[in-house]
Amino acid sequence: MGSIAGNLRAFVAPRMLLGVWLPIAVIGVLHYSTHSEQAWVHNVLRRLYYLPIVAAAFQLGLRGGLAAAIAVSVSYLPHAFLHLGHLAHTDPADAVDKALEMTLYNLVGALAGALADALRRRQRALETALDEQRRLQKTLVRAGRLGALGEVVAGIAHELRNPLHSLKGTAEVIDPLIPADAEERRMWELHVSELDRLARVADRFLSFSNPRDPELVAIDLRDVARRVEELAGADARKRGIELQAVLGSKPVPTRGDRDQLAQVALNIVLNAMRAIGDSGGRIRLTTETREGSARMTIENDGPRIPEAELEHLFDPFHTGHADGTGLGLSISERIMEQHGGHLEVANAGLGVAFTLRLPG
Repeated sequence: MGSIAGNLRAFVAPRMLLGVWLPIAVIGVLHYSTHSEQAWVHNVLRRLYYLPIVAAAFQLGLRGGLAAAIAVSVSYLPHAFLHLGHLAHTDPADAVDKALEMTLYNLVGALAGALADALRRRQRALETALDEQRRLQKTLVRAGRLGALGEVVAGIAHELRNPLHSLKGTAEVIDPLIPADAEERRMWELHVSELDRLARVADRFLSFSNPRDPELVAIDLRDVARRVEELAGADARKRGIELQAVLGSKPVPTRGDRDQLAQVALNIVLNAMRAIGDSGGRIRLTTETREGSARMTIENDGPRIPEAELEHLFDPFHTGHADGTGLGLSISERIMEQHGGHLEVANAGLGVAFTLRLPG
């Protein structure tokens, strides 16, 4: 019913009324009212019908061209072959010529409509290719920046890890010397925890600068979603957040590294939980195979991301959390690129939606 209503609206749109149906009506009135002795006028009017037919074809494609051609044929038929007496004049042309003209109306409508549809398909394909080219261009520019940045980050991380190892070794020696009930114990535990945090930051820097190659095997993307639900479920329940994996009955096959893809999805889920906070909310994971690709979509009903930030969300060190490094989404994007896929984000779905798209 929806498609029928849509077609009807297209046929009665203002541009169709003014550019197709009104000209057909005007030409028909002139045709019927022109005296039969004025053969040259009938010849001109008979050929003017092609203009609204072609206009309809370019506006609505094959359906428009055929609809206009049929409308012209039906309106012209009585004038061509029936003697209407004093009500109207008859086209004085030869019957064979008039029959051929009506046949041409329909052939021109069909051909022009088919060409218009082919042109639209070509235009859509070009627009899709242009969008893909722009995406690849951005990816290449970002990859170049990330490569240069990765070398710097790797050097910094290595420089950090060497003294950290020495400090951790010293801390292990000193730790038993400080009594558990000593006033200095709390300060000492804070010192050790900060050393651990620095070590984790250094590890993240290294994983960003030199991520390991994925082990690509045949997997079902639904298994990755279930794994993420298991890992984050307890934390979500504690925060009052409903974490739900909506998985269909059909497998979503792809080739990938199950652990790395779970790391990407888990990072997005944890970011979503931080964005939602402790006031409760919803996170939904869905998987599907669409347009030749395997997809996992992670939606949350937390605050929408400002449009100005969407473009820079995957940039290194771009973070909305005071205690974050801004590397989580950058690493996630690099993992997806290593899988031959990509990571998308949009203000959609429940509020914000991340989509992992992989070759199907």
